[in-house]
Amino acid sequence: MTRAHYLRVGTLCGLSEKETLLSAPGELMDQWELYLQAHGVKNRTEYD
Repeated sequence: MTRAHYLRVGTLCGLSEKETLLSAPGELMDQWELYLQAHGVKNRTEYD
């Protein structure tokens, strides 16, 4: 994951740039999963 992608995910989750860079990757990915669930994105499989 590039830095730009990491910041974009953090911004979509409602975090500031500083909060995003200080958060652990696992924490950010958990927030990203919650964001996707809240916005009705279906779970993707590797076959899609």
